[in-house]
Parts: sequence; structure tokens; C-alpha cells
Amino acid sequence: MKKIWTVFLIGIAAVFFLAGVSLAADNVEKVVVGLNMELTGAGASSTLPASYGYQDYYRYINDQGGFTYIDPTDKKVHKAKYKILWADNGFSVARSLTNVKRFIDQGAKLTLTA
Repeated sequence: MKKIWTVFLIGIAAVFFLAGVSLAADNVEKVVVGLNMELTGAGASSTLPASYGYQDYYRYINDQGGFTYIDPTDKKVHKAKYKILWADNGFSVARSLTNVKRFIDQGAKLTLTA
């Protein structure tokens, strides 16, 4: 009987542990990054590798579990992942500005142009 209770308690502890792990995974912050890329247009043949490189880099960081940083206001370590917004600027300044404004409106903390 003692063995049954031990197995039961270990099972209950495992359920609470796994529930805590899944809740912790939901608390990962999202840092919004806007990628204003030239996928079409006059210079696309030379900017495509950099454009795809940016996407691959941020995807790789997210696939590794994100990144950690120390918040300067509360001095605590936080975990975050990137949320990537991207748009084609077509080698047009007007489209680039529109893209960047849209990224900022959607909460982007960083915008990159390639």
C-alpha cells in the first residue's frame, strides 16, 4: 500500500511540475522587430541574401528558446523571443517609410532595412 501512495504522490508532483513548466513557457515576452527588405526592385539581387539572413538569424534565436536580458528598471532577468514583421520595400523610399511607420504602429522596437 505504501508503494501505491508513493507512486501516486510522484505522479501528482509530476503533473504539477509539468503544468508549471507550460505556464512558464507562456510567460516569454515578445520583442517585435520589423524587417524592411528589398525582395523586389532594382537592387533585389544583391540584397536578397542579407534579407534572408536576417530572417534566418531571428528564427534561429527563437528556435533556441529565445534570449535573456536584464531589465534596467527592475534588475531582473527576463526571457524573450522575437516576433518578426517583414515587408518588401521594392527599392522605393516611399514604400520603405510606409513599412517602417506600420512596424512602429505594430509595436516594433527595432527596424532593419536590407
